[in-house]
Amino acid sequence: MASVDGRFRINNNWLTQMQFVATESEPVNGGETTSGYQRNIQVNRVGRTVQNHTHYIATSKDFRTELGFQNRYFKADTDGIHQRVALNFFPEGTSLNSWNTTVFGVYLEDIEGTKLFSQLGPSIGFNYDTTSFSAGYTEYDEVLRPQDFPGLASNRDYNYEDWTVSVENNTLNSLEFEASYRSGTSLNVVPARGTLPSVVNSSRVSIDALWRPINRLRVLNTYLNTELETKGGAKVFTNRIARSNWNYQFTKEWSLRFIAQYDETDAGPATRLVDDENLNFDLLLRYVINPWSALFIGYNTNQSNFDIVDMEGERELVIANDLRKDGEQFFVKFSYLFQR
Repeated sequence: MASVDGRFRINNNWLTQMQFVATESEPVNGGETTSGYQRNIQVNRVGRTVQNHTHYIATSKDFRTELGFQNRYFKADTDGIHQRVALNFFPEGTSLNSWNTTVFGVYLEDIEGTKLFSQLGPSIGFNYDTTSFSAGYTEYDEVLRPQDFPGLASNRDYNYEDWTVSVENNTLNSLEFEASYRSGTSLNVVPARGTLPSVVNSSRVSIDALWRPINRLRVLNTYLNTELETKGGAKVFTNRIARSNWNYQFTKEWSLRFIAQYDETDAGPATRLVDDENLNFDLLLRYVINPWSALFIGYNTNQSNFDIVDMEGERELVIANDLRKDGEQFFVKFSYLFQR
């Protein structure tokens, strides 16, 4: 992999970032070598009243990042753009400190020009001294191809939409609260075996509470609940995630972070997913002198309701009645910047 990138400031408000990445992959056991590229261009505007983020990304079919993760915008065989434009207003003589309106849009197609995905959503927000409110609506248009889902004989277009409302409050100095609710429809890409993807009803509740009992300690608790069901009322799944993130700052350099997360999925008849339960603990001790000189000591352990058993001479993954430890890791990382 090779990459060339640059950041250029046009003026006090406008700046651009550009990157070109090339990859070459050769199978370990021999075979044809493939090479690909990715073009990545951003144009951003920062300012008090007008803000803009325009991002164009083109990725060829043979672009490979086996050791990395690529989200929807960066996947191989995609060519597209996403843009966010925000306008901020600051009225005088009222209890309203500011209000804003934002439009976010996405358009993706494959390298041959076939549309894959589009998204368009306006939102509006109101900010007071200790409380903020926002609401938004988004429309989606997604195309699945035969190579995206086995069983599709041709490209199929899916349209779905959702709306979101949220509130934030920091009246108390030691406690910040944020809650949001999203409802509408979404695309079920894990339907029951023998059936095709379909648009289903969906809802999601998100709650965050940041607690600072003392200056050195920050506790962020998060709860997420997502539910999907078909138009006929059949359950797809319910997913619940509870996470608690504790961060204690001993000194400017030393800090300790602990994260506990519980994840549970209740699968219904309208999906091929199975009931899933997962519990993860993560502990990290950090000594940071500067961004280039730091020591990290970490430990992670994971438990799930899956177990590996031997059946007729073969190993199979089965669902267990309780949580079993399935992963454990300890690591040490040290970096130091030598300066003359």
